[in-house]
Amino acid sequence: MVDLIQVLEGAAYVGFILGAVFAVLELRGIGRERRVSIVVDMYTSFISSDMTEVYSKIITGDFKSAADMEQKCSHASLVKIAGFFEGAGYITRQKFADPKVVIEYLPTGAVWRKMQPWVMFDRERTDPSQWMEFEYLAMFSEHFDTEYLANMKVEFDVLKERKKRKAA
Repeated sequence: MVDLIQVLEGAAYVGFILGAVFAVLELRGIGRERRVSIVVDMYTSFISSDMTEVYSKIITGDFKSAADMEQKCSHASLVKIAGFFEGAGYITRQKFADPKVVIEYLPTGAVWRKMQPWVMFDRERTDPSQWMEFEYLAMFSEHFDTEYLANMKVEFDVLKERKKRKAA
């Protein structure tokens, strides 16, 4: 015959284990939410008026060289954008933020392609490791962009097909 105390002890152990599993799952969920929140905060900072002005100059500019880019955009503006992506690269590499969310939210590849000559120019005159996190993020983005754009195209094609069916 099973003693009532043994049954209660067993129930307590099961309750403890279930509580621990629940706590771990909750902490994982909170961590994920925090990692996404960091990216949303970065994006909010990126689309602030002073950043968008500098970003627009860089993306739409026609530059003959890195020195020309610096003259047309100003050193401080280029440092502001490169510094932003440097921070985003660090946060991504350290896994403080979800790398896929960072890449999906920020136009890293486009900015890197425009700024790469200036980054190399700036490294020559300052420090060879200058803007390494920005470059890391750009390389990660380049790898991710191919897969992401292919998946996005498939999703768009599915949506177009649905729209055609609804219209018919």
